[in-house]
Order: sequence, then structure tokens, then C-alpha cells
Amino acid sequence: MARTFETPKGTRDFLPEEMRIRNAVFERLRRAFRLFGFDELDTPAFEYLEVLTLKSGPAAEREIYSFEDKGGRKLGLRFDLTSSTGRFAAAHPELKRPVYRYQIGKVWRYDRPAAGRYREFYQADADILGSYSMDCEVDLLLLATTVLQEFGLHDYRFVLNHRKILEAQLRRAGIAVDKKADALRALDKFDKIGRAAMIEEAKNYGLDETAFVAFISQLGITAETAEPLDNLAYLQRTEALLSDDADGKKAASELRYIVERAAELGFADRLTVDPTLARGLDYYTGPIFEAKARVEKFGTTLSFAGGGRYDDLIGLYGGQAQGAVGFSFGVERLIDLLKEQVAQSLQTARPVLVAPLGAGRIADAERVAMALRQAGIATRISLGSTAPGKHLQYAESSSLDFVIFVGEDEVKQGIYPCKQLSNRSEQKLSLPDLVEFLRQSGVALI
Repeated sequence: MARTFETPKGTRDFLPEEMRIRNAVFERLRRAFRLFGFDELDTPAFEYLEVLTLKSGPAAEREIYSFEDKGGRKLGLRFDLTSSTGRFAAAHPELKRPVYRYQIGKVWRYDRPAAGRYREFYQADADILGSYSMDCEVDLLLLATTVLQEFGLHDYRFVLNHRKILEAQLRRAGIAVDKKADALRALDKFDKIGRAAMIEEAKNYGLDETAFVAFISQLGITAETAEPLDNLAYLQRTEALLSDDADGKKAASELRYIVERAAELGFADRLTVDPTLARGLDYYTGPIFEAKARVEKFGTTLSFAGGGRYDDLIGLYGGQAQGAVGFSFGVERLIDLLKEQVAQSLQTARPVLVAPLGAGRIADAERVAMALRQAGIATRISLGSTAPGKHLQYAESSSLDFVIFVGEDEVKQGIYPCKQLSNRSEQKLSLPDLVEFLRQSGVALI
């Protein structure tokens, strides 16, 4: 028996129906990005390893697929799209700032596969490069809200925090700079393991328990699980608490501005300030955010999008220091969420099937198919048989709804039977009427 090969661990094959759904998601994302004035760019799948490790932090470095090419150069597969964007922005100072950029592409992470977590997956990013204004964050959050509204999603929330608030709280608690990353790594586990286990985790990282407890107490973590916050009240208290720390006070003010602008634009009910949100990548310098929703098939709440401000990154790659902020959708997780919450809206149109009746009708069938394609209707020729029953069997097994028969009489009369399998109906129509009927039936136009 021939050997059957599996895909590498953490990857998967996508079947035709899954590809239709994924492409439909790509098309809607691209439309939303363009509506907000973003231009598309593309960067290589692999970069010099130094580009990927320059500001990624040790955790991300462990997840990079790296290798030497035949010339001995150290390269790596991109683990996100942001490092490549920073390198791109530094290399192209001629582009007028701010640059509104979006990109959809595959990324790779040597991570432990789990529910909704793969080693190869797509991200869809939107970034604004060259501005320090907090209105960039507002615009990106509004973009994300618009995208999810267009998809029909309803059960999700954005959580927000600010890296400089966390850094100010760390300073105030007396945690040393070289232990900052460990403190944030422990904090990041609060939602999963609770307060007591998080404190033990911090102690295992070598943090002083008294200092770490002081740190999390400033964040309002005094119980095993987080209590709901009033966004503005929390930020006003934080501004007062950090009144003697200029960076911390400014950060709280910036986050308050984002929340207030969201209220003016009508999406503040989607925002929750979360003092425990840290995000793992070291290149974030300001506001950070994630979109979260519960996915029942995995039995947990997952983050399916996220981002933040990374003002220092472009300068690290040799470019002029400038503001930068981005938002990224994890496409596979977004699709899992869409399948669960709005399955009906993911029903993607399939090609119509043009079926020749007799071996001598292939050319006639092709002419009908070409007329439909020129009208923007996706069309497939049925080539496996010339018998009506076989054509219908093929259409059913391929989940194709419309079958148009082309035989000698149909060509002479210019009238073509069109069967719709979902409701077992049949229409006999001229080619112009057939085009109009298919359009009104919801067949997707290319």
C-alpha cells in the first residue's frame, strides 16, 4: 500500500469550501481597508534574521523559523508582518507621511499547536506610519469595528491598555528595569490562572513578592478574578495616581482621549480598559489593544485581533524616528468566529455549471460559458459526461446550485434550461434573460 503523507504539525490543508470562505473574508477585509484609504503593499516571506530579532524580544525569537541560505546568510520566516513593515518604512523615506498601509499574508511561528493556534497562518494588518497622533488609534479601532460590523459579528469586545502606564506602575512598585519583562510575562497569565498562581509565577521568575503585589495592586488586581471597570473612572484615578510620573500620567491621558473619541463616534460600548493587558512583543511603546470573543467549539475566549503603537521600531531599522501604530487580524481565528456567530453570512456563492448535452456540444457550451463569464458570473464547464443525469450528480456532489444545459435544440432556439438544485426548479431562458436571472438569484459576480 502506498504511503499517505500528513501535513507538518501545526499546519493544515484547506478544502474548496474553506478556501471560498477564506477568500470571501480576504475580499471583505480588503474592501474595508480600501474604504478607509489604506494602500496595499507586500513584503518578502523571509527576512534577514536580524530584522526579525532586532526588537522582537526573546519569546518571539524562540518562535522564529530560521535557517542559513546557500551563501551562509542567516534568514528567518516572518513571525508577523510588523517587523517587515518597520524595515520597509525605514527603506522608503520618500513615501509621504503618514503612510496608510495594509497587507494580507502568511506568517510562521514555531509555537505549540492548540485550539485556534497554528504554526502557519494568515494575518491581515493595517498600519499608519509617520504620526504620533492618538487619532491614528481611534481610526484603526473604528476600522476594526466597521469590519466586524460588516461581517455581522456581535459578540466581541476590544480590550485596551498602555505600555507606558504599565512601565510607570512598575517603576512606582520598585521593580527593577531588568525584571520588567518577567513582571509583564507573569501579569499576562492573570486571566488564565488567577491572582494567587500569578504571584507564584512571578516569584518563580525571580521577582520580589512584595514589589510584585504592590505592582498588581496599583492595577486594581486585589481578587482572584478581575472586577468590571468603568473606563473613564479608572483612567482618571490612574492619572491621579501617576501624577508624579510624567510619562505615566501622559499615557493615562492618551488612553482617556481614545475612549472619549470612541464615545463621540459611537463605539465606546465595545471598548474595555484592561489593566492586565500587556501583549508579548517588546516593540510596543504606547496604547495596545486586542479583540476578544468566546469561541464555543474551543470552549474558551480567544484573541482574534490585536495591535498597538510601536514608535521606536522604524528608527531601529535606520529610518527617521517617527510614530507608527497598527492593527492585525488573525484570519484563521476570525473565520472560526464567523462560522460560529454568523454562519449564514459566510455562505459563499459557487460557480454555475454549464452542461453540454452530447460530445458535439462542447464548443457551444464553452460559448455560453464565455458569455456568462463576460457578464461577471463564475462559470464551470461540466466535462466528465454528456448525459443530463451525470451532470446533475456532479453538480450535487460539488455543491453547485445552478446547472445550464446546452444541446442542439437549445442552441437552435437560443433558449437554455437552467435547473436550480436547491429548490428543484427549472427556468427556460434566453442568454440575456439567463444572465439577469442568475444575477437576481445572488450568484456572486467576480
